[in-house]
Amino acid sequence: MAFSPLSLPISLISYLAIFRPVHGATAPVAATWSDSTYGPDGPWPAVEVTLGDDQTIALYPGREFQSFLLTTDYCNQNRTLCYANQAGLYNDAQSQVDATGSTGHIQFQSGSDYMAGVDIRGQPTNSWIDNMKFGGSTIANVSLALLNQSYMAYPNGQWYPLTVGCLGIGAPDTVNQSFSNSYGPAINASLIPGYLWAHNKTASNSFGMHIGSANPKMPGSFYFGGYDQNRIVGDVLSYQDDYTKDITLKDITIKVVDGSSPWQFESLGGLLSSGNSSITSGGLQVSVDGCSPYLSLPKSTCDAIAKNLPVTYNEGLGLYYWNTNEPKYTQIVNSASVLEFVFIADSNTKNVSISVPFRHLNLTLTAPLVDQPTQYFPCYTGHSKGYTLGRAFLQDAFVGANWGTKSWWLAQAPGPNIPSANVVELANGGGIKASTNDWKESWSGSWTALTPEEASSSSTVSAPTATNTDSVDSTGLSTGAKAGIGVGVGIAGLAALGALAFFFMRRRKAAATEGAAASAAAHSTPEHGFYAPVKNPTSPGMTDSSTITSGQPPNAMMYNQQYAQYPQPYPQQYPQQYMEQPYGQQYSTELPAVGNTPTELPGSTIYDPHMLDSTQISSHASPQPSHVSPHSPSHGTDQSQAPGQSGHI
Repeated sequence: MAFSPLSLPISLISYLAIFRPVHGATAPVAATWSDSTYGPDGPWPAVEVTLGDDQTIALYPGREFQSFLLTTDYCNQNRTLCYANQAGLYNDAQSQVDATGSTGHIQFQSGSDYMAGVDIRGQPTNSWIDNMKFGGSTIANVSLALLNQSYMAYPNGQWYPLTVGCLGIGAPDTVNQSFSNSYGPAINASLIPGYLWAHNKTASNSFGMHIGSANPKMPGSFYFGGYDQNRIVGDVLSYQDDYTKDITLKDITIKVVDGSSPWQFESLGGLLSSGNSSITSGGLQVSVDGCSPYLSLPKSTCDAIAKNLPVTYNEGLGLYYWNTNEPKYTQIVNSASVLEFVFIADSNTKNVSISVPFRHLNLTLTAPLVDQPTQYFPCYTGHSKGYTLGRAFLQDAFVGANWGTKSWWLAQAPGPNIPSANVVELANGGGIKASTNDWKESWSGSWTALTPEEASSSSTVSAPTATNTDSVDSTGLSTGAKAGIGVGVGIAGLAALGALAFFFMRRRKAAATEGAAASAAAHSTPEHGFYAPVKNPTSPGMTDSSTITSGQPPNAMMYNQQYAQYPQPYPQQYPQQYMEQPYGQQYSTELPAVGNTPTELPGSTIYDPHMLDSTQISSHASPQPSHVSPHSPSHGTDQSQAPGQSGHI
């Protein structure tokens, strides 16, 4: 007899219908951005995450695979000299006490050089897993790398301490990171976007990012599983595989967008290859890295740009100081002028440009890099693993990826007049689409279109204050249309106010007979307000010196006079012997390193992880992790590609 659901009792059918697993609707998961900005070379915006039970830490988004965290051990012996306290430090010992974090018996150690555009020195990291709260969602067993003894080395030979870690944003064709273990089953660690997708929180294993800026203030935008369409303007460059792999930069140009020119030209190109015969017409291979701060380029390129700016080269740091006492300084950094980066697209048939206004290239160096706050131009000539466009570039660029299709995108981001967010869910296998917003208009009111008199005189030009009054919001209404609606609403509002006034005047007249005592009692009722929360100085990773008092700017610690002794001879200060952990019990020890290498599950081919210190990640026939959805993409596919990707629009 054939089975039929109709043969089941009605009560049982109802029971199965009620308790059948049903996945809720997916939606993009937005990052929480910190109210403060960080770094001795920005300052820069950062996103906030919570590790374990209650360890809130600010991180720069932009690292493939693992998230890199600075730990409390990093500052144990140097609390008064360690600026990493401001963004928060991860207490791995506390996470063990709280039973949320552990080594997971992972022996793999990635290199400390997790930034592409600078020189990071020190000891290898320690792999770790812990739960992470991101934008209201909890991701279990996130793959982490703990930085205990890593420093940034500059051309002057000094090693300076790091200040902020870096958030892992996934990897191509990868849901989770798995580490082989010859003593037992493979050890799985979660990658944030892969976990959210596999658990049906988002529609795709993807992200969309525009970091924004501190000056002029532009709020950041970061989503897993989607993107804000209003953060994309103009043509979109499309690439494959890792977003940190080299792409082709064809040229760099100084260009005036509006008003008179502070130079003797309106546009000057050829700066990328100027004075360097090794850079051909085919361009230069560069990478994009949200963890790295600078425009790390050949010195010949930086010098060619600097030749047209009032700057002085600082050989010790490999950076250029703005000569702030020269009139041309304010005329250039406040003008409607840009540094334009030209990329090759459509198989060398079309160029796509991303412009970075000089307002975003007037950044600030603070302690420990310098004694006093110093304005600088972020073209970096020091030693690095490769030429890199870091956060200085990403202030004005959108980056996104659909890891499931091994695709990533690069596009122009808008200026401070950012319309209201138009968040688009990125479908599994889908791509992105730019807005129709006008980029030049997005900078209106945030830069100064110089008059001929201002451009030719020796007077200074003040930075304008953006009002954001002319931006077009996600409804698509123009300024004129909204003004017309505003007039109509204003008239209706006046009529409503008149009616309310008449109503309350009658009530007031009627209430007058209730006596003065009742009136006095009503006015004695206290009003309730909202009070800004403060950080608990006793929280993990926080000390008295890192607490920002009311009334101070977010980066007040950097300007505190008690730290005026910088720069210090860090090779003599770091690394030091750190304090023993204040816990009586012994924690779990790690297994021997034999046979313990990272792998991607499942798969059968070799993958060379560009950002994991060139350590091979090979796939093994390990079981599919229980939390990976059946619709997960294949892992471990060969992702090698010749250097120099050309984008497609």
